[in-house]
Amino acid sequence: MSKKALHFGAGNIGRGFICPELQNNDFEVIFADVNQELVDQINSKNNYKVEVIEDASFNQDVTKVSALNISDTQTLNSVLRDVDLITTSVGPQYVKSVFEKIQHFTFDKKIPFVAFENKYRASSSVVEDLNYDGDHLIPLDAVVDKIVPPQTSENLDVVVESYGSIFIEDQDKKPLKVSSVVSYGDYEHEFTKKLWLLNGLHLQLAYFGLFNNLTYMHEIFEEVTTKDFATNAMEALKKAFILKTNTAQNLDLYGELILNRFALPQVNDELARVARNPQIKFSQNERFEYPLRVLLSHNESVETFKSILEILQNGDFNNVEGFEEFHYNFQDGIKEFFQKFWKINQDKIEIYIERLNK
Repeated sequence: MSKKALHFGAGNIGRGFICPELQNNDFEVIFADVNQELVDQINSKNNYKVEVIEDASFNQDVTKVSALNISDTQTLNSVLRDVDLITTSVGPQYVKSVFEKIQHFTFDKKIPFVAFENKYRASSSVVEDLNYDGDHLIPLDAVVDKIVPPQTSENLDVVVESYGSIFIEDQDKKPLKVSSVVSYGDYEHEFTKKLWLLNGLHLQLAYFGLFNNLTYMHEIFEEVTTKDFATNAMEALKKAFILKTNTAQNLDLYGELILNRFALPQVNDELARVARNPQIKFSQNERFEYPLRVLLSHNESVETFKSILEILQNGDFNNVEGFEEFHYNFQDGIKEFFQKFWKINQDKIEIYIERLNK
């Protein structure tokens, strides 16, 4: 008998990445979702296709899947009796409500709980937030990476990029086998690497592209000047990460892979979408401020960061969700921005002004 995995979230990431990987690990997958129409569609068809944008030879048929509505407590409890693994891809803001649904269930064995979300320690943080005192749900923190382009089809099929990575913190429980997709190790190291080199670069390129009147991420790689900025920004982020972690890992292939992924025209990655919520993304200890701080402390080049700060100060990106609120932080000048928004100590302000002001 195959193992059973209950996956919360039957959206594109759940169907296009997590479910196929769970099936590759011999799990029977049951989706749980709030969308009854989607639940009915999955239960009616029980299969769909995952199409890879770069190479159709990697397309995958996903079969024998089923689904339930999260609000259907009776069916949910019935599934929980036999489940071996619980995972999510519902969005980080909804993981708490998922865990509330399952935390009081009486399991007869220990069940790994893995939140595949773009948030720091999404699994263990929700367990702590809810003061879960049971010992049957074992949170495993994971870093997940997969680009799923905007989908226009109304059927269950999902289009994805070929690259995918699932990194799980190294503990005794290893629910998935090590493969070209799945690996285990130091969570802090891997999370920071992805946050800075992938998410951080993504953010910088979004604003650089918008400033240059571009619409999609791949357009940055079609002109020499904008492509050069992308390459230089990646080099700076790699340098910051090496200085922060003292890693001996060669990051050249990883950096090149990210640049090549961002350059895929089939992804149709809208810059305004990537640039949204700047109040969070540019905050202290995040993907822009932290690597910049490391570079400044080691007297390394910060030219790409300086360029983005100038764009942020002078730009008018009304089409970006949250930009107007964020831009308010610059109203009293860059020094006030450093002091109030980034909380830079008085003894370091002059270094920031000297290295980052016009």
